[in-house]
Amino acid sequence: MSYEIKLKRLCQKGTPAKLIQRFIDENRQSLCILDYNGEKLLGDNPETNRYPIEIEAGKIVGWVCGKENEALFLATFIGYMAQKELESKLLAQETLSKYKELTLLYELGEKIADCIDIDELAQLTLIEAQFLMPSGKELQLGVLLVGEVVGHLSICAGQGDLFKVGALFSIDGITQQVLGSGNSEIVNDVQQDFRYQLSAGELNQVQAILCTPIKTRDNIFGVLSVVSQTPINFSAAEAKVLNLLASQVAIAIGRVHLIHERVSQERHQESLELSKSIQMGMLPTAFPRFSKGSKIDLFAYIQPAREVGGDFYDFFHLDEKTLLVVIGDVSGKGVPAALFMVMVKTLVRAMAKQHVLPHDILAALNPELCRDNDAMMFVTLFIATVDLDTNLITYSYGGHNRPLYLSKYGIVSMLPGESGTALGIFDEASFSVETMQLNAGESLIMYTDGINEAMNVSFEEYGEERLCDLLTGLEHYNAQELIEAVNADINVFTLGAEQSDDIALIAFQLKGK
Repeated sequence: MSYEIKLKRLCQKGTPAKLIQRFIDENRQSLCILDYNGEKLLGDNPETNRYPIEIEAGKIVGWVCGKENEALFLATFIGYMAQKELESKLLAQETLSKYKELTLLYELGEKIADCIDIDELAQLTLIEAQFLMPSGKELQLGVLLVGEVVGHLSICAGQGDLFKVGALFSIDGITQQVLGSGNSEIVNDVQQDFRYQLSAGELNQVQAILCTPIKTRDNIFGVLSVVSQTPINFSAAEAKVLNLLASQVAIAIGRVHLIHERVSQERHQESLELSKSIQMGMLPTAFPRFSKGSKIDLFAYIQPAREVGGDFYDFFHLDEKTLLVVIGDVSGKGVPAALFMVMVKTLVRAMAKQHVLPHDILAALNPELCRDNDAMMFVTLFIATVDLDTNLITYSYGGHNRPLYLSKYGIVSMLPGESGTALGIFDEASFSVETMQLNAGESLIMYTDGINEAMNVSFEEYGEERLCDLLTGLEHYNAQELIEAVNADINVFTLGAEQSDDIALIAFQLKGK
């Protein structure tokens, strides 16, 4: 709409027209309003003197004819009203533009709401971008996402020979700038741009580029690129609306990544839960109890720091009169430690079929754990055999914590013997053997360092001295009660702190008849 038509409407319709007409009617001097071309719009016959109606500085839209004072006043008033009319029009246009942008957001949101496929999102983006670009122009568009290949983007959706879906896109200097800064770039003459001159990449035959990042606040997933091989002037408005489109798609892509990550985490968690179930299922849970007629009472407990861990215990009969008890602690935590633990437990049982004495079992086991041990994992072990006829205990250390001996008088002491060497480190390691006579009413408490090294919120360790003090005077407790007493005290001590290591406990007790 021209300024002249605006002036005509201003003088003939609405409240401003009434005010102008009233001013002319009440003025005793003749006044006349002319458009820019001199056509009379309002008032009497024009006078000789003309005074310009300016809507902006130097922008004349018409004239007021008449005496100087009255004509200047009216010209200024009409110019002011015309300026307000123009501002209202511009505001309406901006409001309409915002409405269109919101409509785009809404429509695009509906389209991508149920979309959880990156390639499908890229294709939707391309379709929407085509509608937003100037019609009648030979443009090529591409949705390019960051991949694993350095210096290249992956073309997920494209239109034109330059953007072939599935191909790798060598990043040019301008696109690299967009990825680095996170800001859109308009280059209407790439030949004059130093970034393009340094690296044209795949775009060595284009004239103009409009490139906008596909980004959220935290991530840049790629770019939405529009190029022309013929001269064209991309506008800031086109860049703005394209950036709006890219922002919405970036949010959708981020959501898809979160969904995939969540699914992956859930699958991983399910795998860990299954692994834990399998691992726990490998440990014996049918504990010999004095109440069922056995002369021994045995109870065990295990709690990995993560879903699975490297601590373990085992007990089984070598023959009718000999019981073997073992407790171990594999280096590290989590799945690697759990896998190594399974191997150790299996090999202990296998070696126990060939060797009776604990130190011989350790000596046969160690080379097997050293072989092909690229991960340099190791395990500490305590193995004891119990002669169920004589109550003689034969034991050997493989670098493990010394068990605690609880006498029938409630006195606690550490089991004697050399601590030995952890298994899986040196092929030639040697192991000693010890014996002790266990009497009725006496107990052995075996544990891993997850007990004595358990830390509270102040990073203080529980310690062996605290454990000894706790067990002192508990000679009347059965095996399960001893384990539960230790667990309860550990839980009180570490309240509020994260479990720092795997825990395993065994209480072995000889009861009188």
